Amino acid sequence: KSGMTFWILLRAALVIGAQVGCAGKTSQGNDASGTGNVQIANPWRDVTKEEAEKIFPHSFSVPAGAENVSWSVMESESETLVQLSFDLYGDTFTAREQVTNDKGADISGMYYDWTYKSEITLANWADGQMKGTYYRFVGEEEWADLCTWYDEENGASYSISVTSKDLDGFDLQAIAEMLSP
Repeated sequence: KSGMTFWILLRAALVIGAQVGCAGKTSQGNDASGTGNVQIANPWRDVTKEEAEKIFPHSFSVPAGAENVSWSVMESESETLVQLSFDLYGDTFTAREQVTNDKGADISGMYYDWTYKSEITLANWADGQMKGTYYRFVGEEEWADLCTWYDEENGASYSISVTSKDLDGFDLQAIAEMLSP
């Protein structure tokens, strides 16, 4: 199944990306013979907002006040994942969009044992009727927040996530609502 192959490749790319150290860089080392260099390609390609909107006409709006805004895509033969990264209120956010035609698809790339989960309704999406899910992980060194939702009209799955030392009192749902096209 092409969707399953994409997710396996996506997870492998995320593991490789973590080993590399950061997106956009390559890892150099010896090949199997020990004589040459090997480089691992970054699966993400930087794009402009206009290019992202050509891929997904219902793409995100960049929240007012956001800084260090960047758009990127990861493409396979049958699927494309668009990612928006930005800084706001001192934290870095990652928003993703992908046509999955699967209400249960998780495109976030976040793999935590969630401490808290609740159902939400996003006020600025689908005339205030967009159902979603909010997740929070509370760890000793790091907290993580995630909102996910699915738009049945265009078959797209969405997510926005943030990690920080302490997210107590933070409202990720409000940031998700700012992303409404």
